[in-house]
Amino acid sequence: MGASAVMAKIGTATRMMRKRFDFRARAMGMTLAQWRTIMAVDSDEGLTQRRIAAMLEVGEVTAGRLIDRLVAQGWVTRKPDPADRRAYRIYVTPAVESKREQLAALAREEHEITFAGFTAAEEALLSDMLDRILANLGKPCTPAGAAERPQLAREPESAR
Repeated sequence: MGASAVMAKIGTATRMMRKRFDFRARAMGMTLAQWRTIMAVDSDEGLTQRRIAAMLEVGEVTAGRLIDRLVAQGWVTRKPDPADRRAYRIYVTPAVESKREQLAALAREEHEITFAGFTAAEEALLSDMLDRILANLGKPCTPAGAAERPQLAREPESAR
């Protein structure tokens, strides 16, 4: 199997997992993007829209629209940043509690479906291999054809 086939399978598996979760989460009234936003805020309450955008690897406008929808649904709230008049801090509301457990159960179900037929050792081995891939991809890279011009070398966006 060629290198490109392995990378294609990783990409296909990622896309399928994301689509399955999103499809099932929509039945609960939430998209995967909204759930990821809530999880980002929940992990570190009081984040700014800019920081949330960086965590989700989306543009600030996209993050702002996600947050707008979450505010309208009552799942997060914006509070003025006392240190910066222009900024708002984002916090989850108690209304998200019921969704949190439903979506956590959904994530557990999807995990079981995804890893059906795997032993615990195989799942741990795959996790270790993916950690190595992530570490490799987090290293600085050089644009193709820029070997003669090392001053153009940059880190990938996800590593910043």
